Amino acid sequence: MSRQTSRRLSGFERFESRAMLAGTPTVSIADATADEGNFGSRSLSFVVSLSAVAQQTTTVRYQTVDDTATVAGSDYGSASGTISFRPGQRTATVAVGIRGDRIAEADETFQVVLSSAAGATLGRATATGTILDDDSVSRSVTVTGPQSGVNEGLAATFTFSLSTAATSPVTVSYATSDLTASSTTDYTAATGSLTFAVGETSKQVSVSTRTDVMTESDETLQMRIVSATGATVGNPATAIATIKDVPPVTPPTPSGGSWTILVYMTGENLNTDARDDINEMEKALGTLPGSVKIVVSWDQPKSSVGTAYATGGGTQSAWRTYGRSILKADSSTTTIASTFDLSFGEKNTGDPATLVDFVKWGVQQAPAQRYLLQMWGHGGGTDGSQFDSESGSDALTIGEMASALAATGMPTIDLVSYDNCLMAMAEVGVAIAPKVAGVFVASEELINGTGQDYTTAYSALKVADPASVTASQIAAGMVASYQTQYQGDSGKCDTFSTAAAAGYTALASALKQFVDATASLTTANRTTLVTAANGSVTYDTTPFRDLGSFMTKVVAATSLPQTLRTAATAVTAAIGGVILGKTADQRSSSGISVYLPTTSSDPYLASYATDAAAFCQATGWNTFAKWLATGTRSVSSATVTSAATTATIRPAPFFHRRGGENAPAVNAAWAAFAASSDSADSNTAKVRRRGAV
Repeated sequence: MSRQTSRRLSGFERFESRAMLAGTPTVSIADATADEGNFGSRSLSFVVSLSAVAQQTTTVRYQTVDDTATVAGSDYGSASGTISFRPGQRTATVAVGIRGDRIAEADETFQVVLSSAAGATLGRATATGTILDDDSVSRSVTVTGPQSGVNEGLAATFTFSLSTAATSPVTVSYATSDLTASSTTDYTAATGSLTFAVGETSKQVSVSTRTDVMTESDETLQMRIVSATGATVGNPATAIATIKDVPPVTPPTPSGGSWTILVYMTGENLNTDARDDINEMEKALGTLPGSVKIVVSWDQPKSSVGTAYATGGGTQSAWRTYGRSILKADSSTTTIASTFDLSFGEKNTGDPATLVDFVKWGVQQAPAQRYLLQMWGHGGGTDGSQFDSESGSDALTIGEMASALAATGMPTIDLVSYDNCLMAMAEVGVAIAPKVAGVFVASEELINGTGQDYTTAYSALKVADPASVTASQIAAGMVASYQTQYQGDSGKCDTFSTAAAAGYTALASALKQFVDATASLTTANRTTLVTAANGSVTYDTTPFRDLGSFMTKVVAATSLPQTLRTAATAVTAAIGGVILGKTADQRSSSGISVYLPTTSSDPYLASYATDAAAFCQATGWNTFAKWLATGTRSVSSATVTSAATTATIRPAPFFHRRGGENAPAVNAAWAAFAASSDSADSNTAKVRRRGAV
């Protein structure tokens, strides 16, 4: 007699057994995957299961649905029907026929959808079937470099190409390496990956090169394909770029050239104002001696953010790229008579290399005894200027501006003028003063869209011998012109001042002594200083405040230590040594502003020490600003960093009233306003401002 052995069920198994017998089961379908094969058909099987054994006949319908795999594309065969589970059965199979081929392509998918369950409820009702491509990759990726090389300071562009268009994403890893060029001094190393989307055959990577003041041989670097996914590495897998040496420019002193005015314009959504100002400059040339030249760099908008305009008296139809011209005299106020050289291609005017290249070009094309650099576009104080929204909202930071002036190879510029908002800051002046021989002209406040009146701005040069006119005399004329144009402006956009570059050294020293005098101040003293800052003259960006106004209030605060008040008096005296002239604005500004935050949430605080690196290194103002805003003095060793010497894509993070579209995805409403107002009449344009976003 045989005896059947038995096994005691575990607690979990007893629970599972009871669960299977209890209630209405759910029916679900699982994903499935199979290779397609090279020919014929094979089955892709989907498992359909019940959560518990069927106690009665259970049915459910199924139907295939196209995804990237299609019935019409001969990828698989349509299938539909009903599955029946007998009592005691838990699983069933749906078989779908898939078709093989020898085409290298992306994996493809379709779906099987369950519906109309009887005797069960639907659980996971949709499954994905993946047809895996098993054909070898037939495409390869190669890389080529700039055929004729690039001038130092400009970007070297490498092109990665697929032999056939990508049918699925292709990822390529790349890296640069030194040949005769060094990534330490000659270019910025680039390492990373790029992805070809479906249908793409070409991608580009740009490598920034650096300018210097040395005369040297051309140098080379190499770009290499490290690896590829979805393609094989083809030949060539490496490419070489030659960095061409550009010798430093020594400004000549020809008999015919007295002053050359170099105008660096970022048109963007101010492009109608740019057109108007170029017309004003052409008109002004009709009244200036022939030895005065105006050379313009103009970046017209390449998108609908602004209107594009024709040049060359209409012989050059409206263009949406970058161009340069030596302007010619013309009396028209609506048509630009000057012809522009459009051979440079699109440029990022927020890249210091573009400014360096333009200055060198302008000096070569219109050499003179003296030079005025006229900046034109959006400005943001410590955020910099020349916001180029079509280049990732890049801007010329304060440090980049100083580096660019040094990289031109010129000993100094005689006069730098900003027709940009908020740039008459101590932070800007201290940074650029070493490369400015004469004066620096700018506004503490916003500048109206119409900007300076260029028919009168350079009136000081209307003399028989313009070479005898000093930078200070030209600047005085610019301030007088601005005063006439904007005195009593309803928006108080009436500040414009001339600063002596030589005076910034003493100002920085006085500010350093002031900061040192704050080291032992009490919490009560801080409260007094916060009150003084909040009561000072402020401009569109609230933490940008008039330096003279603040120091005057500190001197008057008798509760503060005498050492601090004495230091503030010294700063006030130093301001007098910097500011040579200013407009009689409605708020009696001193002519120079500074960053003075009074709350810990101030949005500029975190990046200030980097944005104004030269100023903070000279004065320690970042430690004072942090203490004033937060009540703490700790500054990490990494906070104060050297100004960048190469271009970086750096969006200006904060919005200044009607100042542009540096973050177009966030500020779509402004972009629409800008596009419409750019083509509006002059009265509408006058309410626009040149601030930064």
